[in-house]
Amino acid sequence: MKNTILLSALMLTASVMAFSQDNKSSRQQYETLNMRINSYMAKIDSIVSSEKKKMNEELDVIDKDFKDGKISAEEKKSHSNEIALKYETIINEKVDGQKESFEEITRERVRKSVFGKSADEKKNEMNLLNSMDIVISGGYLNLTEKSEPFDFFNKPEEIRSGSSLSYQLRFQMQVGAYTSPVFLNFGLGVRADIYNAKKSTVFAQGNEKLFITEFTPKKLKYTKLKAEYLEIPLEMQFVLNPKYVEYDGEKFLDDSKRQWRIGAGIYGGVKIGSRIKYKYENEESSKNVFRQRVENGINPFLFGAKLSIGYAGISLYVKKDLTPIFNDDALMNNKNGLQIGLEVFNLTF
Repeated sequence: MKNTILLSALMLTASVMAFSQDNKSSRQQYETLNMRINSYMAKIDSIVSSEKKKMNEELDVIDKDFKDGKISAEEKKSHSNEIALKYETIINEKVDGQKESFEEITRERVRKSVFGKSADEKKNEMNLLNSMDIVISGGYLNLTEKSEPFDFFNKPEEIRSGSSLSYQLRFQMQVGAYTSPVFLNFGLGVRADIYNAKKSTVFAQGNEKLFITEFTPKKLKYTKLKAEYLEIPLEMQFVLNPKYVEYDGEKFLDDSKRQWRIGAGIYGGVKIGSRIKYKYENEESSKNVFRQRVENGINPFLFGAKLSIGYAGISLYVKKDLTPIFNDDALMNNKNGLQIGLEVFNLTF
């Protein structure tokens, strides 16, 4: 449980980070444009302030000459007008020198508002379609006999039902050219399998064996065996209806469109925990809980194959464990896992 909680916390943290990065590019572009506008305005303010300071210094000289009686009121007005016109011309010329920068910013702002990114910007961002995904999957799990490995709808004597839940951090790489519909997926995750025993029976251990036995106390509320694995998936996926987009004369696979995919892959795992748990009532309490670590009966390693078909980020899959879940120390008839489930691409970043 600790391992699952830890991974869930990590996944949640990554989800928050991924969510914050979804609009990072657009925010950066907006901030860059604002910085350029602010820089332009600062230059204009600096030009005006600098020239006005020089103009005021010359006007102060005119005022002093007038107070000292060196010039008349008519001359003061004439000289003041000449100085004002001179600095107005200087300021206009210097502002015109920044006009090209202003027009470039204006054009860029209008283009981004109306047309979005340019072809060159989009092309630079395309590259190969590589990404990192948080993938959550869950499925119905059943145990089969070795002689009938794909008999999914059999009714095993020992268990009532089974389920499997996994969290994966998965990397996706486009294989080949920009137009290639082939992708390679690999990553790391945690898988948790839960087996519920038949009514009135519990998983138990004794004489270095794992088995299922009748439960004798008053009332059994639930019983289960849980096995957790550190899992490494490897899968090839193929886009069945690829959509393309063209930028600057070059075609790219447009992964933003809803597309069908089929996949085939393998996976391997290492057991990181397994335990028995059941809750029951007796004369003393109605909330008795029994927990015990599984010592024998479950294989430490896992290896299997997977087939999938998906659309718009949701996939239906079949997983077949090629190695048995339970070994010879488990006194059970069915020991090989087979599951059908759904896979969801929770977040992509």
